[in-house]
Amino acid sequence: MSKKCKIVSYVLLIILLFSRLFLQPIYSLISDCDETFNYWDPLNLLLRGFGKETWEYSPIYSIRSWAFLMPFYLFLYPINKLSSLPITSVDSFYLTRLLLGLISTIYEWKLFNEIASTLSLQIANLWMLFQIFSPGYFHASVELLPSSIAMTMYLNSIRYSIKYLSTNSTGCFISSLTFTFIASMLGWPFVLVLSLPLCFHFLFTHNIISTIRTVFDCTLVFTVLGSLIIFIDSIFYGKFSPVSWNILMYNVLNTSKETGPNIFGVEPWYYYFLNLTLSFPLPVLFFAMVGLFHKSIWPLSLSLITWITIFDLQPHKEERFLYPIYGLITLTGAIGFYKTLSTLFGFNKCLKTTVKLLILTITILQAISRIVALVFNYTAPLEVYLHLYHLSNNEDDIVNVCTGREWYHFPNSFFLPDSYRLRFVQSGFDGLLPGDFAETSSVFDAIRTIPEGMNNMNLFDPNKLIDIKQCQYFVDISLESDTEKDIFSPDDLTNWTPIYCKKYIDVGNSKLFGRVFTIPTLIAKLGEQYTGRYWNKVYGVSYYDYCLFERNTHDMDNSSNI
Repeated sequence: MSKKCKIVSYVLLIILLFSRLFLQPIYSLISDCDETFNYWDPLNLLLRGFGKETWEYSPIYSIRSWAFLMPFYLFLYPINKLSSLPITSVDSFYLTRLLLGLISTIYEWKLFNEIASTLSLQIANLWMLFQIFSPGYFHASVELLPSSIAMTMYLNSIRYSIKYLSTNSTGCFISSLTFTFIASMLGWPFVLVLSLPLCFHFLFTHNIISTIRTVFDCTLVFTVLGSLIIFIDSIFYGKFSPVSWNILMYNVLNTSKETGPNIFGVEPWYYYFLNLTLSFPLPVLFFAMVGLFHKSIWPLSLSLITWITIFDLQPHKEERFLYPIYGLITLTGAIGFYKTLSTLFGFNKCLKTTVKLLILTITILQAISRIVALVFNYTAPLEVYLHLYHLSNNEDDIVNVCTGREWYHFPNSFFLPDSYRLRFVQSGFDGLLPGDFAETSSVFDAIRTIPEGMNNMNLFDPNKLIDIKQCQYFVDISLESDTEKDIFSPDDLTNWTPIYCKKYIDVGNSKLFGRVFTIPTLIAKLGEQYTGRYWNKVYGVSYYDYCLFERNTHDMDNSSNI
């Protein structure tokens, strides 16, 4: 059994490397425009001197951390400057994703080894398999988001937590908290909540002297890390900028009807539970509920329950808010699966193996079906904007690439050649659009310049728009537009020519299972053949074209004379 388990471990490691270092960096979607405008574009500013700017980066509010971006800048800058190879900005984008995948792989492998050492190799193998075949983790681990970095850093915190719970080592407890501190201050401050159950465990199992010493050590670590990050952010903003505190103030302590997270939309209480069924195969979620009752890791189980409870009570909900607990879900799922099989089917080895293979097959097939659907249905913007590089002639004049209603699907400015800029035109969107960082000779001047028209109430600013006559290219979908709100209509292409299009899912005209999963054509045809209209009620997917349009030459000449 031990030899077979080790062989399985190495096979899983190979699959993990292939997924995190190849499949995910290349094929994963960008699931949230917050990733684009709050992280990729500011990173593009550091490297290339331009990018879109959100209100969060205004020195007035300063609730986004430049310290968060510095490791990626320090990784990309020497590659861009010293490499003998011609590195494009798109290459920098994919290299960053590769780095994110590599970091995740390292921490996952370390946690795997700790699970194998402390719990069992079989549980470790199950955990690794659930990690690999997690649709949510597939895109989350290569996203440039604080919640994604927090998710990855927290894996190491889980690792030391497991070791602490099995050895009662104070050093492991401090190490666990250290990585939680990093996850919270460099990533997302709310992650500190995850450490509370472990802190209570330490408090109740150690004497007062040991507790005081540990509190001092942890406070010292927290102070050093916090001071360093505040120092870096203050240099960039040109003023004292405790970004984590500013985030806490805006999202929790100083909210109102006009400000705070709720102005960006609210969701019902069951939102996260539905979302988890898309991010994880159903067997993993079922066995995670069983694994929560495994007493040897109760502080981690309590962390998982606490996190879901707190965020479920918040009206404003987003998928990425659950990223930090993804590792806990797969851990409790692996433990629950192993314990359930051992308890219910331990008396019959053949039956146990059969049930195990059946459940794992369902898990893998559901995960692959979901991942393929995400790639096929939602990655068209990456391919369409990438086509701009085939059109670029390295001209010095600024080329305006415009969009209206599709502004939130823009991947990021790494997909724009050096002289190309994203611009917005009139559409039905009535919230606050991103502006542009000032393009100056000094990045610090660009960051410290207070942009006009920014506000923290999501109020529309017309100065973020330009006249469509100034646009050389336009990106839109082949779906009828509201002519009263949208200045660009794909039905009237008198002045425009579509030059590159990719399929993008038409959510409104697709059935539930067609939106969520991709089923092989042969199986879909068999389903339709044998169930008829019942199949068509639940499965079916429609697409529209996501297109790059070029202004016709004669119209461009007329525009230049206006």
